[in-house]
Amino acid sequence: MEVVARPSPASPIAPRRPRRIDCVSFLNSKPLIDGLEDHADPVILFDVPSRLLADLETDEADIALCPVIDYQRSAVPLALVPVGGIGCRGPTFTVRLFSRVPFDQLAAVHADTDSHTSVALLRVLLAERWGIKPRIIDLDTRAPGGNDLTDKPALLLIGDKVVTAAPSAEAFPHQMDLGQGWFEHTGMPFVFAVWMCRTGRNLGDIPALLAQTRQRNRGRIAQIAARYAPLTGWPADLAQRYLGQWLRYEVGAPELAAIARFHASAHRLGLIPGLRPLVCVP
Repeated sequence: MEVVARPSPASPIAPRRPRRIDCVSFLNSKPLIDGLEDHADPVILFDVPSRLLADLETDEADIALCPVIDYQRSAVPLALVPVGGIGCRGPTFTVRLFSRVPFDQLAAVHADTDSHTSVALLRVLLAERWGIKPRIIDLDTRAPGGNDLTDKPALLLIGDKVVTAAPSAEAFPHQMDLGQGWFEHTGMPFVFAVWMCRTGRNLGDIPALLAQTRQRNRGRIAQIAARYAPLTGWPADLAQRYLGQWLRYEVGAPELAAIARFHASAHRLGLIPGLRPLVCVP
């Protein structure tokens, strides 16, 4: 009997998902991303900084604007994509320690859970400049009662809430801008977040797209501030100074050196388990 081989039915091919960029949801990220929000591929998703690493670890995002401390804490090896980041050389304005007592008397700080890097930077500065290691207590400002500051001796706030919900100077007379504190301590810039991807990821044209967007937006700071200030609760003139004068978005050799210096300090304090060398996507 002749046996005729029949072709197997073709397996359905799952559609390729759009490439995905995860970005910080605060005002400070807008010069890095404005103009890309309506892209169908790559798509942009926004969240607070501390939640972005998980999407790289689970391979849901192709690239993310992650806190620099998460490069060392990631469960999977990451690479820096130095086409942009959020940093400063001096004050950053939106990463601030508020205290009722002088810093050398601090026993505990309630620290904003929206950022991993800022909490680690706080620990580094307090240890290296004041020789103290206060207890760090999570402060989730989105939780019920999270904005009640009456029983808190000191707190670290980050992001837009430093402008929209900062405590009074009368109640918290001792304050420190952590970007300025780092610059006074080291003479170096500081980078809070930088684009990262999983090691070996083929990003295609995404790095070039992000680099072009950052370069184009350098000349559009006034328009970006005017567009987003009302949406985030900022006065427009303050938003323009913040984005155009205080923040820095380039990641070059001085910034990479500062990241390495910060990682080394965090490692000495036991804030990160190991010390991976910095690997950058060409």
